[in-house]
Amino acid sequence: MFSHYTYLIWLIFFIGLPCISLLYWQRLLWRQRRALALTTLGSLVGGWTWDVLAVRFGAWYYDPNHISGQWILGLPLEEWLWIIGVTLMFGALTVVLAERAREQNKI
Repeated sequence: MFSHYTYLIWLIFFIGLPCISLLYWQRLLWRQRRALALTTLGSLVGGWTWDVLAVRFGAWYYDPNHISGQWILGLPLEEWLWIIGVTLMFGALTVVLAERAREQNKI
């Protein structure tokens, strides 16, 4: 539908916008930056390994008509953005929800 930008546009809407909305809690997230960074690093290593093996063994592929064509270490740029974005989105959401639960239990 959007040619070579399909995956990127999908990432913007479904990962980027939710991540931006989580910036409302930026001070809280900043305090947990080390945990978020370590989680992201782990997901990059695991995600890269999983995705490269899956592509190599034919479990899935990336349609060249829907990606930008920029590849890094065997994966398209969009897949790297997916791994980072999803990890930060769910990591930040977890931090926010855990903090809210902790505050509710104080009362």
